[in-house]
Amino acid sequence: MGVSSVYLMDVLAASALLVTVHMWGPLAFSESRLRWFRAVAVGLAAASAQAVYRGIEAGYPDPLKGGILGLYPLLGWFAATWFLTRPVEEPRRWRWVLYVPTLGVLLAWVVHTPMIVAASGLYLAIAAAFGVQMRYTGNSRLLLWTLTGAILLTALASKRGPLLAVGAAIFATAVAGRPSRRRVIRWPVISWTLATLGVLALLSFSISGRTLSDIPVAGGLMTRLLSSADVYTEAGANVGLRLEMWREALRLAWQEPLFGAGAGHPIEVDAFGPRANSGNSGPHNSFVGYIFYLGWPAGLGFILLVAATLRRTWRARHHPVAASWFGATVGVCVTAFTNVAFETTFIGLPSWLVLSCAYALVGVDRRDEGENRTGPEDTERRKRLIARRPPGPGGATGRSTARSPDAPTSVLPA
Repeated sequence: MGVSSVYLMDVLAASALLVTVHMWGPLAFSESRLRWFRAVAVGLAAASAQAVYRGIEAGYPDPLKGGILGLYPLLGWFAATWFLTRPVEEPRRWRWVLYVPTLGVLLAWVVHTPMIVAASGLYLAIAAAFGVQMRYTGNSRLLLWTLTGAILLTALASKRGPLLAVGAAIFATAVAGRPSRRRVIRWPVISWTLATLGVLALLSFSISGRTLSDIPVAGGLMTRLLSSADVYTEAGANVGLRLEMWREALRLAWQEPLFGAGAGHPIEVDAFGPRANSGNSGPHNSFVGYIFYLGWPAGLGFILLVAATLRRTWRARHHPVAASWFGATVGVCVTAFTNVAFETTFIGLPSWLVLSCAYALVGVDRRDEGENRTGPEDTERRKRLIARRPPGPGGATGRSTARSPDAPTSVLPA
């Protein structure tokens, strides 16, 4: 949750990684399961460094923000390495964190404090993905709590992107984690009740002749959706402006295809409808943003990393938590497609943590944990111990399928 100039989530995450460096540090460069993620993270860091340098040299507005494009992938790599050193059961102790996004929306509503809607929508989408998976095990509390937060967020700010991220995360998790095709539609009675009440509310307002804006909670959102096609409204101009900024950013990226336009490069497009763009706002699309600021190689590496994470989590969807990580990654991607999810603070860090943990915790072989992990030295030691054992009925390995009850048991040397 970001506050002016100080971002608590970023500070806490970086501090936790520094405190635990003695656990994940020795494995950071040797962990083979993160080889591809590590390569992309280091490549993005190098590309970001040159982009920031060029942005400062050219005098672009706020080029130092481009450092996030390379710093947060490194933090994600470190966090993924740390998670791989932890027992599988340990993340369950942090389930209470998933209740915080709705609590934050409630506090913003009660205290009347401003909030960044895209960030709240991203947090709710991540929590909703895990809430759907917990519902399959018979615990619907988190899902209903998160849906309450999404409804309240819609009532406070009639934005399409955050609600779309929550809906996409729920749908993706439900599809990936379904035990059977029949059980997908077995939603709790409360969920069906809420859906029925929503339909009845729409019908009653239609019959009464009142306008859509009078609908409780969803009135502003419905009005915004209906006006999205009209470029002379704020909602329609918002969509058209984004599309125009994406085209302009990709056009500028082709002028410097290897190194990009440089961090902080302004995107100047003509005023679209009643809305004019801000020169330092970025393209509002993280996939386009990486290509625009850092160049096509860095942008394509980032896109391939996201695609590899989705593929890993989908292939491992029958794992107890894989469907949740798949749905959370989908929610992050939806936010990244319409906002600056990966290149701004307090949104970028959760996005990279979800992407890195999804890549690390599912879709890869977790054969041994902790002290049971075997490396090259352990393999060589086992070979030497087997070679030193006296030959027995079982051959060079000393294994025998039949052993006399009175036969002495050989002991491996320490």
